[in-house]
Amino acid sequence: MATKAAQNASGNGVKRPGRWWRRWVITCLVWAVPVVALGVKEMVAEMLYDSADIHVSLDRWVLTDAQRALPEAVHCTGALDAARQAGCPASIVDANAALRDAAAADLHVRRTAQIMGFFQALVVYWVIPCVFILAVGLVLGLIRRALRRPAPAMSVGQAGATGIDRPRT
Repeated sequence: MATKAAQNASGNGVKRPGRWWRRWVITCLVWAVPVVALGVKEMVAEMLYDSADIHVSLDRWVLTDAQRALPEAVHCTGALDAARQAGCPASIVDANAALRDAAAADLHVRRTAQIMGFFQALVVYWVIPCVFILAVGLVLGLIRRALRRPAPAMSVGQAGATGIDRPRT
């Protein structure tokens, strides 16, 4: 039989406290990489789409038939300030300014929704699995600890109290 020093030197029988916790942290950190990568990829793609959409909205001029009939309507192109300086009528500029403000507000709502969606995906695909793995590990650890402990020794008085060792009368 090997001595305790020999077992410790060979690595057999050595307790490694915190080993499971380190493995759990490393697993969660490794799992975060694809979750964050996919989330950022989706967010960037959506932001590119939204920025292209806002540029289309900002470059579009909505004119009624009466406004199109005005000779100054040909100057209503490009940015609002540039169109105003080029001679676009103020009524047309003001009508389109409200549409552009609505497009900018819509872009803000979209960006907020994207950021909230990213954090929701992070919770659903990263935090919840990590917490589940932690819960399973804790339950398994408690079961192992319960199985490792010996049953409490029964004294002579306790054994007789069960009625198993009593003679029949």
